[in-house]
Amino acid sequence: MSLPAPVLNLAVAENVLLYDSLKEDVFKNPEIGPEDIRYKRSYGTDELRQHIARLLKQTMSPIVEADDIYATAGVSGALECLAFALEQGEVLEPGDQVLLPAPSWQGFKWCFEQRPGLRCVFAPLPVTGAHAFQLTLKALQDAYDHADPRPKLLVLTNPNNPLGANYSKELLESIYTWALTKTDMHIISDEMYAHSQVAEAKPGFHSAFSLGLYPQHQDRVHVVWGLAKDFGLSGFRAGFVLSRSAYVRKAMRGGKGLKEMSWFSPLDSLKNVVVGKLFRRGADKGPWYPEQLMRSVYPERLTASYEAVKKALSKAGVPFLSNNTDNAAQFFFLDLQKYLGKVPAVAGGDVWLPVFPEIDGREEKLRAYLEKEAQVQLLPGQTLFCPSPGYFRLCFTAYGQDKVVQAVDRIGAALKKLG
Repeated sequence: MSLPAPVLNLAVAENVLLYDSLKEDVFKNPEIGPEDIRYKRSYGTDELRQHIARLLKQTMSPIVEADDIYATAGVSGALECLAFALEQGEVLEPGDQVLLPAPSWQGFKWCFEQRPGLRCVFAPLPVTGAHAFQLTLKALQDAYDHADPRPKLLVLTNPNNPLGANYSKELLESIYTWALTKTDMHIISDEMYAHSQVAEAKPGFHSAFSLGLYPQHQDRVHVVWGLAKDFGLSGFRAGFVLSRSAYVRKAMRGGKGLKEMSWFSPLDSLKNVVVGKLFRRGADKGPWYPEQLMRSVYPERLTASYEAVKKALSKAGVPFLSNNTDNAAQFFFLDLQKYLGKVPAVAGGDVWLPVFPEIDGREEKLRAYLEKEAQVQLLPGQTLFCPSPGYFRLCFTAYGQDKVVQAVDRIGAALKKLG
């Protein structure tokens, strides 16, 4: 979304906290040579995939191997490639349903519906009570039982976007046991924010590959991850499909008259070069840059920014969801329900044109009010399929800590004017 210059866009999920660490290999001349602009394998060089596996063995599971990993142009591309691969393997066909908890990232509809022709159905989470916005097995089972036809694909985002929380191992095991033994669904675990963990986040992160459940069903569990959020390389569009499924691997590799699935969504040669340099730094003699970045530098900066913004929200009187646990991912989910319907009418001859006409008009007017009055853009919860209006996602890594704190102060002041 294009915004006027003074408006701070905290609606977009980006991460600027690591920009200074990228100077050497990304912002300076990457010293590209003739070999670097020749065609390379669309799903990533063997060397890069081995480096990615080395990192994800530590984060996700020791079972991750380079042969499980296939690069694409972003995690959106990875999700679409998985959908097409599962259609090619006759697991899915256009018109099949995809089950997701709600709220959920709005991009899933584009990835699964726009070209693969699947249909997204949602399991709405409770918005009141002690378990508000907490995923449960029952919520998924109820949505599954009421869907007609029954969904063929279950998609979970862990850590969650937009709620900013990890799922417990016990919850994941109960969901995966049900999905793999009581249904014929495949599962995609979107682990885009796997390394975006504040200090002592509770519960901790558990990858789908770490559960070790039902080895006979390992071909039904797939993971996507990328560099946009954890490494702050959003514009690079560097994503990865992780799968042990024979037909997904076959689709991603190509052959027998079919081009590899990432052919139209490739990790291009220049990305292979620049990302390759990031992952090569210190790989032999150490300290290995990606490990150092994800284990110490990034968690420290993420925690500092999280704590500062959390303090600012509390001081400004801006309510946000909290289950008395520390956060994961890069978001606060603001609860602004009490301000719905309080935005004054448009004055005089001013014309108000909604940016999100598909959502509750009160929520859209509150978004527009904060954009104008506080000069801050937030993402309305109903664009994320939130069951009730009045919630907004704030990305606290989209700008430096001081700017986000100042933006929160302006949000608080603008809301106080509404009473």
